[in-house]
Amino acid sequence: MYEQAASSWAVGLYSLLDPTKFLPFLPSLWDKQAIGSRYPNDTKVRETDVLVGYLVLFWVILYLVYEKCLNSLFRRMCFPLVQRSRIIEAVWNFGFCFGSICYMLSSAMQLLSFSPQEQGTTYRELGVALHKSFYFHQAGIDVLCHGAWIKGCANLLFASFVLNPYQQNYRWCTVTSTFLMYKTIDIVMVNICRILLCIFQTVGRPVSKLLFLLHCLTWIYLYLHYVPTFVLWSEEVKYARTEPGLWLWFAAECLDSVWLRLIGHAKATHWLEICLFPPPTQEAIELAGIHKRHRESLRKCNKRRAKKVELWQTLVCAMAIKKKIKRIREAKSNIGASTKDLEELEPFETQVDGELAEN
Repeated sequence: MYEQAASSWAVGLYSLLDPTKFLPFLPSLWDKQAIGSRYPNDTKVRETDVLVGYLVLFWVILYLVYEKCLNSLFRRMCFPLVQRSRIIEAVWNFGFCFGSICYMLSSAMQLLSFSPQEQGTTYRELGVALHKSFYFHQAGIDVLCHGAWIKGCANLLFASFVLNPYQQNYRWCTVTSTFLMYKTIDIVMVNICRILLCIFQTVGRPVSKLLFLLHCLTWIYLYLHYVPTFVLWSEEVKYARTEPGLWLWFAAECLDSVWLRLIGHAKATHWLEICLFPPPTQEAIELAGIHKRHRESLRKCNKRRAKKVELWQTLVCAMAIKKKIKRIREAKSNIGASTKDLEELEPFETQVDGELAEN
């Protein structure tokens, strides 16, 4: 009896670390029957790969339009340059990952017929193509825009080797789908933390620290337990044993770990910003310096203009006071002349009155 109770407790404790118990296992974001069986020949250019190429181009165009619109809006709202770019990047990632979560949680796995043929592109294939193309595009942004080569290589390897729907292994598809779900939730938490830290720098800082702590714990669970146990060293999944790209991806994720940044900058004043945001490139630093000097020159011009306006107003006031004093003097002189005439006329009037009285 005690042995049964102990074994049940042991199973329950292990279930806390087992993703099949801890969070719902996504049975098939893609599976071999829906996708892999349609393309038995590996040398054939698959329709999904062609769709991924078009979707990468779609993400590039959409991102350029999105960045242009939000950059104009935030410029009118007087957001600083670095803060604008951080908010734009965070909202972009948050929007896609939120849609990705809604997609993965939806139970409507239907066929989307792009053509009247029997082998049309399925709902699952579209999801795989969207995720692969987005991570390819994100790798380009990380490398070209931010200079984050390790992060870009990690996203590139993740899209190339982890998001592989053509593996004839149902267990691999299930493990990958579940990991993608966890990773997407973690990205949503990180970007909420970034948005709060950019917009509400004082009020949102405690909430950002709490979300950052959850992000650190999630990273430990994913890359120290889930990936080694269910992806790299699993007996049921033999794909990792023959694919070195998975090990390269895992190494890149470990090198880009949030814990390495946290340990390296724990004593810094702005450690949270350093851990959450990519370091600015040299071009961004120079551009920020140009903008700062431009603002200072505008401020100096405004000060000079204000001084000129103040001097002009002083001159106008001085001229007005001078004219007023002149009018007062003229009025006083006129009053003095009239009183003099009256004093001269008084003796003449008295003399005339006396002569009239004598007559």
